[in-house]
Amino acid sequence: MKYLIYLLAIIILLGINLGLFNYLQIQNQMPNLLLLLTLCFALEKKDYDFFFIAFVSGLFLDFYSTGFFGQFTLAFLLAAFFLHIFANILALEQNFKTLSAALAVCVIFFNFFVWLYSFAAFKLNWTGEYLDFKMLLKGLAASLVYSWLLLYPVYLLSQFLKRSLDRLNQRSGGVVR
Repeated sequence: MKYLIYLLAIIILLGINLGLFNYLQIQNQMPNLLLLLTLCFALEKKDYDFFFIAFVSGLFLDFYSTGFFGQFTLAFLLAAFFLHIFANILALEQNFKTLSAALAVCVIFFNFFVWLYSFAAFKLNWTGEYLDFKMLLKGLAASLVYSWLLLYPVYLLSQFLKRSLDRLNQRSGGVVR
């Protein structure tokens, strides 16, 4: 049941991301709400639901992108994994300072990995186009600011999902799957 709720939240965020924010771009940059949701769940220490969220979010973005397939899925999974490991090693608490720092690292890593993946696919002649590194650097600041502005609403959504699933788990008296 909880994976169905996560899937519904991912679909809603993807619809908002592609529908609304496609018309509200800043310097041709849109926020990545799915990356923000993955970030909020990856910093959680008690469960591994972030792998499901990262995988499904990456698949959806790969289906909607024109780039080589797999770049978003792999970038989501690697970014979430490293954030989770980083949060567990340093025993960080999930507060707004931690989220802001993790967001900066995550957005930079995510965009760099997507560029690197598309460049490697281009060099191996798997695709005919790739994202230019200058374009990546040009839009990185706008992407960071735009994502930072929407971090807190997505964080509140993730907390709402966690509380709702905990209440559903308590009511059912067992594990919600």
